[in-house]
Amino acid sequence: MLQTIGSSDITKVWQTQNTGKSSNYTVQNIENEEIQEAPKTVKVNGVEYNSEDVERWDSYIKNLHPTFLAFGIVATEGSGTEAVPAGTTSIHFYDFCSMLERGEIISPDNVRSGEMSYENAHWKERLELATFDNGQRDEIKSGKILEIINRCYELGMMSSNNNLILPDELSKIRLNKKFEEQQSILHKPHLQNLEVRKKSIEQFYKSKQIRNAYQNSI
Repeated sequence: MLQTIGSSDITKVWQTQNTGKSSNYTVQNIENEEIQEAPKTVKVNGVEYNSEDVERWDSYIKNLHPTFLAFGIVATEGSGTEAVPAGTTSIHFYDFCSMLERGEIISPDNVRSGEMSYENAHWKERLELATFDNGQRDEIKSGKILEIINRCYELGMMSSNNNLILPDELSKIRLNKKFEEQQSILHKPHLQNLEVRKKSIEQFYKSKQIRNAYQNSI
């Protein structure tokens, strides 16, 4: 049973953890005498995010937005302050928001298994019993949280144990995706034709060397 969602203990963890802001810079177009300012970025765990997005996501934490409350429920360490075992820490809240807003499927395998996992987790029933800071139930807020959690399953962001995928798993998924994209590029028809032509040229060159060697031996 969920109790008192949205305590200040949760917000302490995610507001400033592993966050470094990079300074903005300007690019001057001398010909047109225009100055363009590049957007500021915030780097967290090696990933850069637009500072405007980060400012908005930070407001989710401060105001206990349903997105942050949903994250606190499905993240492995979201509802407590005790240390969690190494390798079991959830993805960062910024990554969570970014994936939701992009709307891209993270893992087709997780999507396929997610429907059954979602039903078995009884999220609807659990959120109907949830209370918030005032100790009262809030059907509208619970409904929004339920929608976000459901969206996480639809995008393959949830593991079979009904928690957010871990950073290591997410890294593997992204690496496999990059590998598949590279393979698809390499197997495009025009590149295959180039490979065939390259082999033909090599064979022609070798046969020419053999003929020249034979002529020289006569």
